[in-house]
Amino acid sequence: MENPLESSPERDARILAKAKEMWIADGKPASGPEAYKEAASDLIGMELNADAGQIPVDSPVPLDANGQPIEEAFLEENLGNPGGYMNELDNKRETPFATRQDEEKALKDQT
Repeated sequence: MENPLESSPERDARILAKAKEMWIADGKPASGPEAYKEAASDLIGMELNADAGQIPVDSPVPLDANGQPIEEAFLEENLGNPGGYMNELDNKRETPFATRQDEEKALKDQT
């Protein structure tokens, strides 16, 4: 199996022949066969390495019977506080007070 990244005279000749074939198949547009060189290079690379991408790869995470990933339980630990308050002591409101009097009353009740 050839390395598709290495250039060789035989490979370059195949690419040019494929580019010309594609150019003729498209009706010989004014751009010329050089415009088809990159696509031809891709096709020749696929022909030379037909089995590339066919090697199975193990999943990095365990899968259940349905093929769905099983996430580790520790992922749930850092979800934060599900309550309606912002700090861990659960004594701070997330929303502002409606009036200054409500705010003053709440501050007095905390102490």
